[in-house]
Amino acid sequence: MLRRAWKPLAATATVGGAAYWFYSYYQPTFKIPVRSTGPDGRRTMTTRTIPILSLATIEERINKNATSSSHTSPGEIDWNYSTSSLASNDPIEDANATQIVRRDDSDPSAPGDYLFFAVMDGHSGPHTSRLLSKVLTKAVALEISRLSNPTDETKGTPGALASVSRLIMGGTHKPISSTRTTKNTDPKYVSNAIVEAFERLDTELINAPLRILANSLDEESKKDKTIPDLSHHPLALTSMHPAVSGSCALMAIFDTANRDLYIACTGDSRAVAGVWEPSEDGKGQWRIEVLSEDQTGRNPNEVERYASNFTLSFNHNIRSPM
Repeated sequence: MLRRAWKPLAATATVGGAAYWFYSYYQPTFKIPVRSTGPDGRRTMTTRTIPILSLATIEERINKNATSSSHTSPGEIDWNYSTSSLASNDPIEDANATQIVRRDDSDPSAPGDYLFFAVMDGHSGPHTSRLLSKVLTKAVALEISRLSNPTDETKGTPGALASVSRLIMGGTHKPISSTRTTKNTDPKYVSNAIVEAFERLDTELINAPLRILANSLDEESKKDKTIPDLSHHPLALTSMHPAVSGSCALMAIFDTANRDLYIACTGDSRAVAGVWEPSEDGKGQWRIEVLSEDQTGRNPNEVERYASNFTLSFNHNIRSPM
């Protein structure tokens, strides 16, 4: 319920012939029910009073972490992009990434760039989202590059993280080229490559701590079936936190050479497009289009998809030999 806690109050007082004005104003508030933990540890519903911020304060907070940049691609086309984040917790669990990947000069589609924009909605801490902000774009760029170089040395590595790590250490992207084929211009192949990158990286995040554990097992641990102490291992917590934390990932990739836009989503983040449409009266209006589908139990389409995949997996397991 929206209300003003106190109405503005004005009063005057006269002292020794001088008049003094007093003016007091209390900030408007609203109340919402929230879950809280009581002294006994049980979860209960309580009412929380929240002050309504002024427009100036809201704009200040929105612009605090805002950035704007531009990129001029071949053909002298300027691409302008901005980001802004507003933390709902401390530390913030979300992250974002922006990357421009140029095409190799030998690419038949050259000149042109790939513009990568990604948002990661972290869960149970910022560990996974921060890691994805550093490696997800590189992993997808790597898979797209494999479309044109299927015999590349990265094909057969233990996983995408190994190649992605080399790209991170090098500090630059390997240009996406197409010297033999034009698969990286076919939306079907590019879409499959993006899915493959997401799945490879997810597998690496989950398996990284397991490999560290397996490599740390000595003969005595195997014999006694005990888990070795990894508290001092330099990579144990570094690999474990992203594996148990979690994050949504939403990515937009724009191929400027072919004018193709790809949207990849895992989780309940959402991509929308705002299209300005001029009108006959000269005013115009914005048209909003949703570009992704929420992966949440509140989405009937997602529930149906999950149920279908579960049924297929269940039937496959039944028919598989023991």
